Amino acid sequence: PLPKQVDVRKLTQKCVEISAKEPIAQLPRLAGLLASDSGFVDVELSFYIDEQRIRRLDGKIAAEVDAICQRCLEPVSVKVESSFALAIVWTDDQAKNLPRSVEPLIVDEEPIDLADVVEEELILSLPIVNYHDNQCQQQTEFSDGEADELAEEPRENPFKVLEQLKSNK
Repeated sequence: PLPKQVDVRKLTQKCVEISAKEPIAQLPRLAGLLASDSGFVDVELSFYIDEQRIRRLDGKIAAEVDAICQRCLEPVSVKVESSFALAIVWTDDQAKNLPRSVEPLIVDEEPIDLADVVEEELILSLPIVNYHDNQCQQQTEFSDGEADELAEEPRENPFKVLEQLKSNK
């Protein structure tokens, strides 16, 4: 699993790389959006200082999660992958001066929880709408006899009233 509390200044200074498998059950905000909290997230993080002297956290995450199908409301397996480039800054003013190629990660003097960063990136990478690729297997509430009865009932023509009005003239 990912280390819980880390000092990003030390990690960037030492150019640390972290590879981990984080259980989805340990990411409560993400697990709340899913059908189940089973599975793992593959995480690769690189801490370094780039040519412009910006402290960076670049990462790749990949997971297969059980989301909820919007058609049938049953679980559907969804692959989620994301790459991100974050610049580690301490103030909003520093964040405003960053190049557009990186997003700010505003930290204070306290250690940060890497699972929170990974969880946020995963939530942002989830598809807006999830559904099965093939036709969903929905069950109907009708027995065979009831469905036949409904099919045989003649339907009333909604324009019959107009026909009567026309014949009155």
